[in-house]
Amino acid sequence: MKMYYSAQLKMKKINIFLFAALCFIAVNSFSQIGNSVETFPDNVGGKDEFKRVFEQELSFPEKALKEKLERKAVLNFTVKKDSTISDIKVTASGSAEIDEEAVRLLKLYQWIPAVKDGHYITSAWSVTFNFDPKKYDKICRERRFIKFRFIPGTKVDSSEIVYKTPDLMPAYQKGDYALQDFIKENLEYPRQAQLSNIQGKVVLRFVIEPSGLPTNICVDKHVGGGCDEEAIRVLQLIKWYPGKKENKFVRVQMTYPFYFILNDEFRDNSGGEQK
Repeated sequence: MKMYYSAQLKMKKINIFLFAALCFIAVNSFSQIGNSVETFPDNVGGKDEFKRVFEQELSFPEKALKEKLERKAVLNFTVKKDSTISDIKVTASGSAEIDEEAVRLLKLYQWIPAVKDGHYITSAWSVTFNFDPKKYDKICRERRFIKFRFIPGTKVDSSEIVYKTPDLMPAYQKGDYALQDFIKENLEYPRQAQLSNIQGKVVLRFVIEPSGLPTNICVDKHVGGGCDEEAIRVLQLIKWYPGKKENKFVRVQMTYPFYFILNDEFRDNSGGEQK
């Protein structure tokens, strides 16, 4: 995992100010970190992916939604040098149900540790989730569902464990060959890449949730010229059948290649790769 993160670390500069993303997330450094670190902790995929996953995965607590409670849940936690998190504490409570959902959401994210003197270190971090009933209504309209629907009788693993080798890997709902066709039909060659004669293979790393939707999307192999962003856009369109472990739908880590070849048919995308 450290080899995977090294490419991202070269791109990140020290950031000593706070930032917010459309009122959905605020990320702060603690005084224990100070300004001596080279990079602060960050979720895989960055702030845009943080916001996207929040909106995709949010299940607004029914009681709070009925009472139209607008609350913020601030969570302090530790990002360990091995990328795991611990010591989660809710410091600005909205309600018990909202706090519980905030903790569940936090556990869906993968993290990149802080770096000091060229090494990963364990550090404190904080995020703020804004639970807004009005915005939730808009989110549900845009994502086209309120609650995740599973096949009746299906068991869903709730441990938040991400598997690399489950009993059954996720698959495109219409089959691998149909997935190749779907990508060819939907992938648009970025104009910038065409003008700059940029070609290559973009490899995306992501997690397929028990719902069949992707989270923690990031670029494992870059091409540039807008190709990375286009591959991410198309990945978000793909409908997956989730992976299984011991007859339960589980979270599964995957990688998948997207080929950008000029003056030719897009190269066939082989099946999803896992690492």
